[in-house]
Amino acid sequence: MFTLIKPDEAAINKFLKNCQEAPYSYPNVGSTEANPDTIRAPKGFKLDIYEVDLGSGEATFQRAKQAIREWKMFPSSMVSLFWPTAPIEKGTIVAVLAKHGFWSLNAARIVYTIDDKGDSDRFGFAYGTLVQHLERGEEQFTVCWNHETDRVTYRIVVYSRPAHWLVWLGFPYARREQARFRRLSGQAILKFVQT
Repeated sequence: MFTLIKPDEAAINKFLKNCQEAPYSYPNVGSTEANPDTIRAPKGFKLDIYEVDLGSGEATFQRAKQAIREWKMFPSSMVSLFWPTAPIEKGTIVAVLAKHGFWSLNAARIVYTIDDKGDSDRFGFAYGTLVQHLERGEEQFTVCWNHETDRVTYRIVVYSRPAHWLVWLGFPYARREQARFRRLSGQAILKFVQT
């Protein structure tokens, strides 16, 4: 949803209520759950993978998990999440508000969660766009602790394409903003882990 005026809390709550039964807006829902090295974007979608090193050890991993649980990987300089207290559970719906000189309010639902233990421990989730989103696609946010190297990493895996004609019109700008989001997201979680 595009708007020239920043939506207030009542408008955001109404938007989220209207999204409760909304369908996903893209094919292959849940496909980012595959091995990140074998993920393929659906035809017509762009696949992006971004990773940042967060440090080492269990304490770093636990702090990174906390960051995911509290949505701290969303850069506040770029977007606002409604609501940042939303639980990381399958089916949870959130709205992401972004300012581009105008405002856009976008809905997504958590598709699945990750809490794996093994040679590498992984924690996170993926959410998918609903029809009330300016893009179509799925985005996975995970932190991983590799026991062999003791390194902790944060990874975003996303495939997307525009869902609105204005986003198609401004496609190069949209791609730059997506890359900026990933970069700032990495900085935000790194800052949280290091404090």
